[in-house]
Amino acid sequence: MNQGKDGEVEHSDIFESEEDPFPNVDFIDSGSFSYRGSDEKPRRSKRPLVLGTALTIIILAVGSYFFLTHNTKKTDELKIQGKVAMSQTELRDVVASKHLTVYWAGALADTKYALITNKSGSVFVRYLPNGSGLNDSTTSYRVIATYNQKGAFGITKSAGGTVGNVGFINVDGNAVFYVKARPTNVYLGIKDKDIQIEIYDPGIDQALGLALIHNQITQITK
Repeated sequence: MNQGKDGEVEHSDIFESEEDPFPNVDFIDSGSFSYRGSDEKPRRSKRPLVLGTALTIIILAVGSYFFLTHNTKKTDELKIQGKVAMSQTELRDVVASKHLTVYWAGALADTKYALITNKSGSVFVRYLPNGSGLNDSTTSYRVIATYNQKGAFGITKSAGGTVGNVGFINVDGNAVFYVKARPTNVYLGIKDKDIQIEIYDPGIDQALGLALIHNQITQITK
């Protein structure tokens, strides 16, 4: 959680079913011809045509399945790379499907959200008013970061006692600290969990206000 310059935010971590799917289709054919009797001329069976049609349907169905599956996986990957502006429901769905531990400051009206994850397990929720700003790399948007931090409560509490910092325990029992010179970035050490939260908001005292409100910073659940 490095501090940047000139109002920039810097983070050290940033950036099969066994059932027959076709029970009514017989794929077994004994030959190309069928006979009514010994005195009748052979008649070509229509079964190969039926079989060919059925196989074509299967091939198309399988192809469509893999195409849709591939596209779904690709979209899911984009969603955790911060490249999709999601609704609140979409955000909850992707967090649940990816089994992510993510904290945020709650939903806002007319707002969408971008989700960014990295290899260390850190996750960032970026607030996008009216869904705009997805590709804007400036520090104009609220970001709630979730870090995996062993002993997060003690570390955060200790940092609050360092000269130049402000520290306290909030109403939820979490340790809070921020640097006096940079109140846009406020850190919470979640009690009884190895999780530290960073709240960034460009507005004056907005980040601190979020840290002070009871149950404002919560884990995203389905």
